Amino acid sequence: MTDWLSPETLHALAANDNDLEGIVRLPPPQRLLTKAAIYRLAIAYRALLPCSRRGFADLLSDIVWEYEGIVLDTNGRRIDQLGICVDTILRTDEDPSNSWLGGFLRFAVYQPKQAPQKRTLPRLELLYLALAIRHPTVAARVIA
Repeated sequence: MTDWLSPETLHALAANDNDLEGIVRLPPPQRLLTKAAIYRLAIAYRALLPCSRRGFADLLSDIVWEYEGIVLDTNGRRIDQLGICVDTILRTDEDPSNSWLGGFLRFAVYQPKQAPQKRTLPRLELLYLALAIRHPTVAARVIA
C-alpha cells in the first residue's frame, strides 16, 4: 500500500468527481462480511468464471496486475496492484488445487448459513476487486 494520494492526483480526481471510471474502491469490511454479499459474489463468479479452479489464481493475477486504473482501500489510500500477491491471499501453497473455490462456488446454490469469518476478508476483497475491475455493475450489486 502506498501513502495518501498526491495533491495532483486528488485534484485530478476532484475535477472528475462525476466520472469514477478507472477508480475502484474496496467496500468496508462490514459490507463484504455478510451472508448476502458472499452469496451474491458466489453467484457472480459461478456465472462469470471462465477457467478451472486451478487456473483461478492466474486469472485473478492477470486481472489485478493488468488493471491500469486506481485502486483505493476503504480509507481512500491507494493500493499498488503489483504489490498484491494472489498466491499468498489464496494460500495456494497450502491448497494448490484451490479446493476452497469449490466450497465458495457452492454458496451460489446453497446460501451460506452464517456470515463469513473475518479471516476470509482478504480473499473476499481480492474477489471483489477482480469483479469490480472486470464487471463494475455486477460488483456494485454484490454489496448493495
